[in-house]
Amino acid sequence: MPKRPWHRLPTPLALIKLTRFRDRLRQDNLHDTAQLPHNDPVTIPEPAADGSHVTFRTANGSFNDLDHPEMGMAGTRFGRNVPVSATHVDATKLMTPNPRVISRTLMTRDEFIPATSLNVLAAAWIQFQNHGWFNHGANKPDDKLEIPLPEGDDWPEEHRPMVVGKTIDDPTRVEGDTTTPPTFINTVSHWWDGSQVYGSSQEELDQLRSHADGKLRMDENGLLPLDIDGGIEQTGFNDNWWFGLSLLHTLFAKEHNLLCDHLKQQHPDWNDEWLFGHARLINAALMAKIHTVE
Repeated sequence: MPKRPWHRLPTPLALIKLTRFRDRLRQDNLHDTAQLPHNDPVTIPEPAADGSHVTFRTANGSFNDLDHPEMGMAGTRFGRNVPVSATHVDATKLMTPNPRVISRTLMTRDEFIPATSLNVLAAAWIQFQNHGWFNHGANKPDDKLEIPLPEGDDWPEEHRPMVVGKTIDDPTRVEGDTTTPPTFINTVSHWWDGSQVYGSSQEELDQLRSHADGKLRMDENGLLPLDIDGGIEQTGFNDNWWFGLSLLHTLFAKEHNLLCDHLKQQHPDWNDEWLFGHARLINAALMAKIHTVE
């Protein structure tokens, strides 16, 4: 008899199985980079006086693990999926194989090949999720890698040489340390907590909330308000913006507010914080369910 997946078990059993599954994945597939030298150790966040850090998501992703409240919060290092000792960089082999050759070999199409099981929303969805999981920040503007172009490559002459900006260094590393592998900082919450909608800091979250009935701010047309500086929607993460992201961010902001309406009907005594906190939990769980089960 085949084993039943966790989401098809009764809730108590499902939670036990999911917890064991998560702990096994964390033990076998995540390797801690926080143990490498710091010039400024991560400040352990203080628990909320009202205990809300146990009940709800925090703004910066802290307290997902109560034993290590700083784990995965915004501004901490990316972990690794392989042992840290295996992540040393050999700069002499960085262009071997040549990434341009790989790209042209694998991605060049001589004729249109339709994606029969996906549409453009799949691309928007993946980008939408990625923005809630990780961001290195802006690349170094004055430190670039040059990609060698094979003979006969049709890369435009006016854009040569082909260069890409290097990923920004981890500012928490000890200066001059070349004996340990490089590390990088995640500017957003590492968790599946909907931070692309809600932001990864208390300041961002406060700007996005209406502070009434638990809802997010919307304009008079029921759409996300525009950022005055950039002219695009205000949301938790709006880099690399296009209409696909606009659609999904608007959809899940509206979903949050609809959840607040339903929760208020069922719990008229709940205040703004409780409505917001519960709606965010449900909304983030919905995103995860769509991605993993549906």
